[in-house]
Amino acid sequence: MTRANRCSRDEASHPAPSEESDTLAPDIVFQRSANAAAAVVDTAPPFISYRVTTRVSAPSLRQQRDVVRGVAVRTKDDLAVLQDLPRGANQLGRGFPIPPSFDALAYFTLSWKVGAHGAFSAYVHDVTPLRYDMSKRSGADVVVIRLLQYRAEYASDSSDARDGKTHIVLVPYDFVKRRVLRPGSTFFLSEVSIDNATQLPTRVRYQGANDIDFVVDYAMTQGHWLVSHAHYEETLRGPLGVGRLHVLADAVYDQFAFPSGAPDPRLATPPPAAPAPPAPPTPTPLTPLTPVPLASARP
Repeated sequence: MTRANRCSRDEASHPAPSEESDTLAPDIVFQRSANAAAAVVDTAPPFISYRVTTRVSAPSLRQQRDVVRGVAVRTKDDLAVLQDLPRGANQLGRGFPIPPSFDALAYFTLSWKVGAHGAFSAYVHDVTPLRYDMSKRSGADVVVIRLLQYRAEYASDSSDARDGKTHIVLVPYDFVKRRVLRPGSTFFLSEVSIDNATQLPTRVRYQGANDIDFVVDYAMTQGHWLVSHAHYEETLRGPLGVGRLHVLADAVYDQFAFPSGAPDPRLATPPPAAPAPPAPPTPTPLTPLTPVPLASARP
């Protein structure tokens, strides 16, 4: 079965608060972390090589399979060479199952497939980082900052210590969930843990319908902020809703390297240039405008 799951996240920029406040609202901490993650992705190494071991399992069938791959990925466009270890197939594809430089606070689509004999493929695409304008100032004495799509709160174990971690719990508003075009394949931010020293996420969690649970863990490796572990699970339903199968995938990353040049000749070809933006349309008088929904799912 092939699935494409889309995340829903906040899309607005807000005026920044005064820096004199001792305790920042969780919304602001989230926005700063999103900006920090986007900035790191912009300066990611051009190439990353790694090994990833992905365990795919279906507990009710008592089946599981380990997919071990060596991957070399070009971070600019996610073109990757995938080598099934120890001596399996070698192919071009995308960073598997998600590239180490992936920003889980971005807007993205996750596509995955479980085939016969436990064959498993996964990748993310249409990734658009979240960027907030924190420079705006308001003349008001009190500035209220909040995310448009989520209610954000500090978890009980959250710490504002310099060497601690901020833990934010996010709950999507009901009006956001009602506007989702594909509720069965859309997941929402649930939790974010942030390293206070770097403002970078250490864990990002999404949850959604059909028991969807998507977790991305990060660690610093040779000075680079990278995915160290990813977890995904979902309950699949048969035709007409008959039959259920819960599947899980756990991926552990290691053996990172950061070559300065392409580690494989197939990655040496420059990525295609981004298409030029279309010319602005000629204004048409009295043409009604359709408002963009706060939560959208790309087709």
